[in-house]
Amino acid sequence: MAQTNTPKTVGSENLFIGLIIFLGLGVAYVLYSGSTLATIDPSLQPSARESFASEIETLSLNFSIFDRILFKQLKIFGVIPVKPGQTGRDNPFAPF
Repeated sequence: MAQTNTPKTVGSENLFIGLIIFLGLGVAYVLYSGSTLATIDPSLQPSARESFASEIETLSLNFSIFDRILFKQLKIFGVIPVKPGQTGRDNPFAPF
């Protein structure tokens, strides 16, 4: 039995194709519009690195999500650690 497209499917396909074309035209406009991107002044780079380094030093991570009961109920399936078995050929491009 042949499968027919319902109006909903055809409409969503057309919308998806139109969205791809629209995004492609937008990217093409940005790339070929002749505008130049702002260049980074080399004298500003050390201060940017210092501010980034200070942000990294003060970074704190919150691992409290792993204390939830859903994560504690997870089970390990299989053998840990995984022992390597026989893999493929040494040179997959060599003739048989």
